Amino acid sequence: MNFKILVADDEYYARKALVMMLEKSELPISVNGDFEDGEEVIEFLQENEADIIITDIRMPNTDGLELAKYVQEHMPKCSVVIETGYEDFQYARNALRYQVKDYLTKPINESDLLKSIKDILAEKAQSDNLENMNKLKGVVENLDFAQLIQNKKLFDDLMPADLWNVHCWFFMVKGEVSHSGYQKIKNYLQNKRTTAGVQSWYFKNKGECILLFFCNEKMDFKTCIGEADFLQLKNSIAPDSWFGISGIHKGRAEIEKAYRECIYAINNRILINENLFFWKEELEITELLEKDTLEIFSRFIEFGRIREAEKIIDKLFAKCIREHANIYSLYNAIIQLFSVLRKNYYNGCQVPSGEGGYFLFDFKIDLYQFHTADELKEHLLMILKEVCEKSEENENELLIENILSYLENHYADDITLNELAEHKYFVSVGHLSRTFKNKTGLTFSKYLTEIRLKKAKEFLKNTDFDITDIATFTGYNDASYFTQIFRKSCGMTPSEYRTLEREKEKQNSDI
Repeated sequence: MNFKILVADDEYYARKALVMMLEKSELPISVNGDFEDGEEVIEFLQENEADIIITDIRMPNTDGLELAKYVQEHMPKCSVVIETGYEDFQYARNALRYQVKDYLTKPINESDLLKSIKDILAEKAQSDNLENMNKLKGVVENLDFAQLIQNKKLFDDLMPADLWNVHCWFFMVKGEVSHSGYQKIKNYLQNKRTTAGVQSWYFKNKGECILLFFCNEKMDFKTCIGEADFLQLKNSIAPDSWFGISGIHKGRAEIEKAYRECIYAINNRILINENLFFWKEELEITELLEKDTLEIFSRFIEFGRIREAEKIIDKLFAKCIREHANIYSLYNAIIQLFSVLRKNYYNGCQVPSGEGGYFLFDFKIDLYQFHTADELKEHLLMILKEVCEKSEENENELLIENILSYLENHYADDITLNELAEHKYFVSVGHLSRTFKNKTGLTFSKYLTEIRLKKAKEFLKNTDFDITDIATFTGYNDASYFTQIFRKSCGMTPSEYRTLEREKEKQNSDI
């Protein structure tokens, strides 16, 4: 890309000398015109663009100051360089108000001229990079971080390779927070002298922020920012916000690991009434359920004695709090309870191999959807009720609300009704299918398609993502199939929809 330069000087030979110096340089520039006065330049600019204007300060009709004023008002991204005689220097200082980039004293020295142009080009490159970065951040805020790191090209645009070469070590800070809360912690971290840099994103759809906090050497987080500053940071977090801090990592390849650590850290909020949590590599796991208790729980489930089974869950949570057990001791106990529920679902038979290898709480990340112990316990009791109550006519409204919430957050995943019934809620597929349609008026597959298309429309309207990327972000691995589904539902292709919405937006802005 060549930057467009205009030259204005009423002295013919001085003007042509400037043009010659610029044209023989090896800089990425092109001289798109030379003019005798500012009036000619302004007339040219009304139909054309320019990146840099070099102008004499004293010219007939419209002088250099008037031209600089016009450029500031009408083309603020265009840079102006003033050439001035020594006796005009005080006069030239008036150009400060017009944000003139540089002053060159006549006669113009070639090295001074080229240095000035190089400095301006470097500043423009930095400004363009920042502008592009901000545009990208505006785009990615419609995703979540998990989707961002799965799109290698997009993530590499945001985090170029040279950044990882400069900064070796990093912490990740993940927050569930308002945008104002995100700005507060971001500004705090950026002002710390020990930081080598902070990269950050805010994902408005999830109320999630991610900050990558780079360090020049390996150290722990508290040491890096200082104990006093750590306490100040901790006390500044709003009550309805939570932050998790990963361990220290090295290099781009460890981004996903750091992200999981942040989530594992935030999961501690279920049992601990705090807002800032650190990931710990080693946690002592306490056995909260004895073998006899699990056998009794299994019998209660088998005979549908829901009240007695509920008491075992109540006692589990009470014991966990009483003994100050950590969240992953509770997680281990929940896995044991779900194993009993799963066996009961299969009527005591061996669970078929290869049957939907994943079910709820197979992974510690599944705890992240819960904020408190009461929320988690309520969810367990809901599943318990579904398993124990054998009546196919029973329609649990809470179950459907939970499924709708799950679909809203996991629409891009490979989800089937069978998998939800058998591995997440432990009810028959037929029962769940009828209950879902009675409550929503739609079949499960139709409802999921509508959510995906709704999200796809948001991406098409608000971002410049490729259709292939949007298909992936909304749960379609095949872009052609996505286009077929979209056309069938909306009567047009995704590209046609995007064009139509952009035209509507332009018409509204012109009104």
